Amino acid sequence: MNGNKLEGQTMRVMFVDDEPQVLRAISRMLDCADVDWDFGTASNGREAIGALQANDVDILVTDMRMPGMDGATLLDHVSRQSPGTSRIILSGQADRDTMYRAALPMHQFLSKPCDAKTLRDVLARTDAIRNAFGCADTHRVVGQISSLPTTPGLLERVVAEVNSRNGSIQKVGALIACDPGLTAKTLQLANSAMFGYNGSEYSATQAARAIGIDAMQALVAMLEHFSPMEIPEGSGFCIEQHAAHAQRVARIGCKIAQTEGWSIQLQREAYTAGLLHDIGRLISVCHSRVSRPLVGATALGSDSFWRTEVGIDEICDDKLGAYLLGLWGLPSEIVQAVALHQRPTECPLDRPSAAAVVCAADCIAHERSDPWSDRDIEHCEDLLSRLGLSGRLNTWRTAVTDEE
Repeated sequence: MNGNKLEGQTMRVMFVDDEPQVLRAISRMLDCADVDWDFGTASNGREAIGALQANDVDILVTDMRMPGMDGATLLDHVSRQSPGTSRIILSGQADRDTMYRAALPMHQFLSKPCDAKTLRDVLARTDAIRNAFGCADTHRVVGQISSLPTTPGLLERVVAEVNSRNGSIQKVGALIACDPGLTAKTLQLANSAMFGYNGSEYSATQAARAIGIDAMQALVAMLEHFSPMEIPEGSGFCIEQHAAHAQRVARIGCKIAQTEGWSIQLQREAYTAGLLHDIGRLISVCHSRVSRPLVGATALGSDSFWRTEVGIDEICDDKLGAYLLGLWGLPSEIVQAVALHQRPTECPLDRPSAAAVVCAADCIAHERSDPWSDRDIEHCEDLLSRLGLSGRLNTWRTAVTDEE
């Protein structure tokens, strides 16, 4: 590995590309940028893997088309060897099969040519997400996730729709919009440049339309055959109930925004953030299966000591969910709402936000069972009061009751 030494707390970035002129251009670009990062380079996948074994790297940015080992294969290796390293593709044209192979191990995708501001902004945002929601254990636990479990039968229904003569991308989007795990993955791909679309998508239906029916067909096929995460038996977790609660919070959030006459954009943000608000719970439940085994041993004289992986219960679900969605490049409004939906005292106060709406929607949704404490409800009402919405919680509660 060439370049600056990676040390200290400064963000450490490694670029991998077989074209020396590209690496020189990136180095000049970052030298001119007002950033304090350590960065290095590697000219191929094997050199990058060797460098990762010698140094910790926070973010790895790789080309896709390289001789010997392509970017998709490299990222798959890094996801297993160094799951705490954030993985970004910076690539021009590549064939569809290679792109689809990269869809699981990558975190974000940037297209070449990439201007300095875009590259700097994506790296800075990734660094901020890592610092805001993570520690080394969070980075490792979440970094190894390539997809999330979906409700039973959903993928089959999506396959049937995309293969139907009368299938439509709108119906596919509607199916996706019922499931938190599939919505998150679809938004990740739609908000990347992988399929030549650089827009900011906030809803599953928008995201499905942006990706297109052929790519959705390929994505679902990959999830059916290669998705490694499952709900462990005996966990007591019911994914159907989890999805039903997520859908209800999403509907209530959207109803609140509609009742107040807020923008279509905020209605979309509220729905999607409500659907994803508890996604960190999915992560912690799935990880609980692998958090128990002992994972390493080191001889110490005649004795050995063992180190267990960090208990997932030690990491807040909200941070797990927000970190995953931020790492996958979802819009900041949705990431913020997932992070703050149970912390109304920390929601922004300059305007009604998806975070405040989801907070209120979750409060109302929990009234049927497992209601919030009086103190938490007071915090929610105080947030609404400070936003100029005093007394609206009761109005929204009545509107939801009338609709249901």
